[in-house]
Amino acid sequence: MEDAFRDLAVREGFDVNHFGGVYSNGKSHSYTTKLKVAAAIALAHVKSSGEPVNIRAISRQCKVSRTFATKIASELEEHGRAIAPNEIIRKDASDGGRGSRSLDELDVLVLFRLYMDEPSRGLRSYVSQLEYFTGTIVSETTLGRFFLEAFPHSAALYRPSLVPYDKFRPDNYMTAVEYLNVIEKVDPYRLKFGDEKSLKGQEVYSRKVRRHPFTGEIPHLLTNSDFRNTYSLTGFCGIDRRSSAVFCSIHDDTNDATEFSVQVEQAIARGYFHRRDILVLDNAAIHIGKENTVLEEWLWTNFEIYVLFLPPRSPELNPIELVWGILVQ
Repeated sequence: MEDAFRDLAVREGFDVNHFGGVYSNGKSHSYTTKLKVAAAIALAHVKSSGEPVNIRAISRQCKVSRTFATKIASELEEHGRAIAPNEIIRKDASDGGRGSRSLDELDVLVLFRLYMDEPSRGLRSYVSQLEYFTGTIVSETTLGRFFLEAFPHSAALYRPSLVPYDKFRPDNYMTAVEYLNVIEKVDPYRLKFGDEKSLKGQEVYSRKVRRHPFTGEIPHLLTNSDFRNTYSLTGFCGIDRRSSAVFCSIHDDTNDATEFSVQVEQAIARGYFHRRDILVLDNAAIHIGKENTVLEEWLWTNFEIYVLFLPPRSPELNPIELVWGILVQ
């Protein structure tokens, strides 16, 4: 594998020495794999009758790198066991810090509090702040493994959910309280949530390509002209057993008030809505403006469908957002 990689690098005109250990050890293994390797080493010790254990044979048997197997052998020799994720070994403090060989409960508490204060904090900040508060010196790599392995859920990096400041204005808060007071008193089977979703190129065609490993170039893919067009989804969802869970349609271009009213009429005509249903919408202009300024009155007068508006800046209260996530995929 290494020879093939080097041959490819030479053909592309790159210095093979530039890549160092890119293709060597670097794979992260689970604690279960560590225990498997540790058991294999312990069994080999029993069978070897005092002879050195063949680490190369252990690494092949367990399908891990020699470096990883050597690390586990060192842990067994020093500690008598494979170190668990919550006992990540740290570097000795060079400035006379506490002599502990692992992150203790105080270290974990400080790290978690630093996370709660600023979830977007970088690993370098964790390293410096941990040393400042507890005297513990660790590497960024160690803390990276700690956040990935030491908790019930892997604390990996994800895109955040952005919340606008004005969501918490006093009048918005009061509107949210009023909405919740109403919603808790109605039959949930009467609720139908509506919204629309715009689809653009990246969502319509979500296939990903791998960057060229030597040039960094992103390959081009041929596609039809529709790729750059904009589409829109309009839909409703609910748990009423008399209707389907989701009623939706897709069409060209963006949504407007006229298109939304047409979709509401089609949903009524196809029996999705029933009398005494409650249609929950956000405060978008296409729901309450232009042709739809009388939508609320028209639905109640003709079909006894009550329109309830969500609090401002509260898409998380609309379950159809989860539907869009599934449909886009």
